[in-house]
Amino acid sequence: MLTISSGHAHDILAVVTSGRVNHEDVEGYLVPAIEAKLQDHASIRLWYEFSPEFEGISVAALWDDAVLGLFHLSDFSRVVMIANEAQTSAMVNALACMLPCPVKVFAADEQTQAKAWLDQ
Repeated sequence: MLTISSGHAHDILAVVTSGRVNHEDVEGYLVPAIEAKLQDHASIRLWYEFSPEFEGISVAALWDDAVLGLFHLSDFSRVVMIANEAQTSAMVNALACMLPCPVKVFAADEQTQAKAWLDQ
C-alpha cells in the first residue's frame, strides 16, 4: 500500500510504503500524485519511505514503476529513499542507479539528515 504524506514543502511528494504494493497503488495513488505536483512545478523532489511493515511489490507494480520512470525521467530534481532492511536497501540502491537525478538512501533513524539533504 502507498500513502501520500503531507506536511512537506509544496514541491516535495512524500510517499510511504507498507504492506504489499500493487498495480492499483501505483496507478491510483502514485501517478496522480506525481502529475498533480507537476502541474505546479517543473520538477519535484521525492521522499520515498519503506516502512517496517513493507512486505514487497507485485510484478505488475514493478512494471508500472518502470514505465512511470520512463515518462517522468527528468521530472525529479532529487530523491530520498528511506529503507532499513538489508534486502530493501539493496533494491533501493539498484533503483537509485537508474534515475538521472541525485538519489540518496538513508536509514529510518536518519530522517533528519535525509530532510536536510533533500532541502539542499
